[in-house]
Amino acid sequence: MLIPRLLIAGTHSGVGKTTLATGVMAALANQGYRVQGFKVGPDYIDPGYHALATGRAPRNLDVWLLGEDQVARQFVRGAQGADLAIVEGVMGLFDGIQATRGVGSSAHVARLLRLPVILVIDGSGQARSAAALVHGFATFDPTIDLVGVIINQTRSRAHCQGLKTAIEEEVGLPVLGTVPLDQELNLAERHLGLIPAVERGCRGEDNRAYIKHLGQMVSEHLALDQLVALAEAAPALDLGPSEELPVTPCFNVSLAVARDESFHFYYQDALETLETLGARLVEFSPLKDEVLPAGVDGLYIGGGFPEMFIVELTRNVRLMESIRRFWAMGKPIYAECGGLMYLCERIIDLNGDTHAGVGLVPAISRMTERLAGLGYREGRLLRSTVIGEPGTVVRGHEFHYSVVDYHDQSPAYQLYTATGEKRSVEGYAKGHLLASYLHLNFAGNPQLADNFLRWCAAGPAGT
Repeated sequence: MLIPRLLIAGTHSGVGKTTLATGVMAALANQGYRVQGFKVGPDYIDPGYHALATGRAPRNLDVWLLGEDQVARQFVRGAQGADLAIVEGVMGLFDGIQATRGVGSSAHVARLLRLPVILVIDGSGQARSAAALVHGFATFDPTIDLVGVIINQTRSRAHCQGLKTAIEEEVGLPVLGTVPLDQELNLAERHLGLIPAVERGCRGEDNRAYIKHLGQMVSEHLALDQLVALAEAAPALDLGPSEELPVTPCFNVSLAVARDESFHFYYQDALETLETLGARLVEFSPLKDEVLPAGVDGLYIGGGFPEMFIVELTRNVRLMESIRRFWAMGKPIYAECGGLMYLCERIIDLNGDTHAGVGLVPAISRMTERLAGLGYREGRLLRSTVIGEPGTVVRGHEFHYSVVDYHDQSPAYQLYTATGEKRSVEGYAKGHLLASYLHLNFAGNPQLADNFLRWCAAGPAGT
């Protein structure tokens, strides 16, 4: 199977991967290529910019959440109908879950998908030393096909030429371009990383103009023809026989999905898994809609940034009352991270102000100045829930600057780190409601989605 493809990786976080990968996608799309963007790892925000650049639904390639087989199959599925697949890496090229093995790293995905790798380096503050840096990355793991370099943050024409000459003559890798320092390209950040594209747009910032500027910058400073040639030279993929997703006949099942500027952390392949299993997804806005969509059988509230819209969300008391009525009818609700916060009785923001939440979770959610949870997690269900029975093992990740203080201890999971270290219990599960900080990807474990949709199909309270 021939899929023209590249991985744009970096030496470290903050080197400019997202800016340059998104710019490459935009520039190629402007040339008429159908480009599919991918992101290594669990990040929700960077793929939002990929979608703006390509006009296609963004996708994640996460070995921990999906497993190697599903990463490969989701890659092939996502690349269907595209001329080129551009994969943005995560952190540094070799940084993964386990420092000594690099599980889940960009390099891991590159080996799995036989991706030619372009390395982004920061050229500021160095000259010939850049060649030594690139040489180290090129020789560290001989199974990685490093095919080119992009130098970011250059200062002058002479600086660019010196860096380019050193790398090409002493390492033997082509420099595909040098990108000057441009403050207009820098995306604003806050506690969870970049500000999401959907939020920039709702606050009046011109995303189209930004993406256009990115594409123009890349077209001016990178050798796109050479980049495309490297992508087209990628070897054929042999994934073996396809394994079809088992389909449960959940006929006429409708699932309300909270989706707007405040809640938008969803994996495309997770939503497709729900659809494949029989769900009709009906999106609604907790910010703008006053009632849940009519006739739905279940409710899915993903993560996002409800804290940034907490005044608007909590003013929409009619929608919150609609959710409470839905729960009182015995219909299943599944919520993640921001969805958990929203369902709490009270939400305390960073200013110390208290806001009334939906009130289905007997707890207070508090925003914190410091990171409260980060990393891959294995969770074992402690009780019967809408996604599984006690002992069911799930894989997820958490990333949040908030804590939840429960009045009624009915935890959903016993958590473990990716390396097996026992952590705390987490989440809230009671009857037909499950709310947790864990972000799951149903494509990695379709049985969880199947279980949820069975509750939806069974009627109130799973009866």
